[in-house]
Amino acid sequence: MIELITNVLLYVSSIFMLIGALGLFRFPCPYTRIHAATMVTVGGVCFSMLILAASMFWTLFMPRILIITAFTLFTSPVLSHAIVNSAYKLDIKPERLATNEMSKAMLKRLKTEEEEL
Repeated sequence: MIELITNVLLYVSSIFMLIGALGLFRFPCPYTRIHAATMVTVGGVCFSMLILAASMFWTLFMPRILIITAFTLFTSPVLSHAIVNSAYKLDIKPERLATNEMSKAMLKRLKTEEEEL
């Protein structure tokens, strides 16, 4: 039964990693590439860690693997948000965006916060 679970998780993990790797090459700007990178991290790496946890069931390493997986699940989206936010503040424009969705008031508030720092 554990072999079946690990095989299914291995296939799911490899599909996430393949699609994410293709997205890194295919997407044009940092805003869309970070989506693919987060997909590789959350989907691929976390399923790989779950494969390790299932194969090492009831061992000393299983809680450690689950803690690392939970840490990866929580920190990867936060990190990608920080990267995209800094790219926006550096005025890196998305390539296929027709209009900017943020209002001028929001941009003024961001600039005043930067000046205060």
